[in-house]
Amino acid sequence: MEQEMKERKRSEIREGDQEKWVYNSSVDHKGKVPLRASTGVWIAALFIITIEVSERLSFFGLSTNLITYLTKVIQQDLKTAAKNVNYWSGVTTMMPLIGGFIADAYTGRFAMILISSAIYIMGLGLLTMSRFIPSLKPCATDSCHSPRFMK
Repeated sequence: MEQEMKERKRSEIREGDQEKWVYNSSVDHKGKVPLRASTGVWIAALFIITIEVSERLSFFGLSTNLITYLTKVIQQDLKTAAKNVNYWSGVTTMMPLIGGFIADAYTGRFAMILISSAIYIMGLGLLTMSRFIPSLKPCATDSCHSPRFMK
């Protein structure tokens, strides 16, 4: 009877100890099993939700105005602008698959989210700067004879 009680106590201690640690093959930056209380929880979830909401808002805001931007500002003909928008849409649809593979195989999910967010923000920044920096604007005529920075 006493032996059963000792065994039951040991199993309760092990169960309580298992709730403290993360046992789903996760490791921290030192290669040790992390404490459950020190892992991401809501902070990481809110970070990912914020990144994804802002990415979706910028994607749909940009995609609705991209044909107008390419035809009016960049002065592409409608056929070329539509082709470029379709290419852009296809690339942005396929990139999560490539990013998921890289995240699973090499970088990890949070590092990949940071890297892809930085690339996305740089692209949006370049698009915004093309409106304000004169050397990034398209030529005033239909064809450019020399690069703008050489003038």
